[in-house]
Amino acid sequence: VDKNITVEVDGEEIIVEAMIGNKIYLSLADAIAEAKAGETIKLLVDITSSDIIVIDKAITLDGNGKTLTSTAGRAINVSGADGVTIENLKINCSGERAINIIQNATNVTIDNVTATAANYTVNVAASAPNAVVAIKNSTLNGLCTVNVAALGAKVTVDNSTINCNDNNTTA
Repeated sequence: VDKNITVEVDGEEIIVEAMIGNKIYLSLADAIAEAKAGETIKLLVDITSSDIIVIDKAITLDGNGKTLTSTAGRAINVSGADGVTIENLKINCSGERAINIIQNATNVTIDNVTATAANYTVNVAASAPNAVVAIKNSTLNGLCTVNVAALGAKVTVDNSTINCNDNNTTA
């Protein structure tokens, strides 16, 4: 059974959200800010956020089987990074997009992710031309589940379930 890690800050017990190696972080945002290229951030608890989580460096976000519940317009923006992996995560996004790939981001792997969003579950925006995105072992749910607007983008889907609720889309 997982037990939450807590630390005392100003007399208050605070649950630790993430870790890199043996170092703990009070928030996922703090862990992302401190992570160096090539490192893995491991979630320790389910997270609820109204902020967009921005991944702007080549890291692995290991959800560790936890859930990210987001009320932001985009749950995760992969922005300008080359070599990002998002794995072992459940994303419930009431906003438009669960994973939004933007600003020349490329080489993004989505592995063992179950994600739901109101519109585009995975979006490869026009601002990410030639992006290479691998979706594997995942379940994606949404209106237009995988949207590719980027010129020259290559998206592969392997061993995954795509539940698209829009009968008018070819995505």
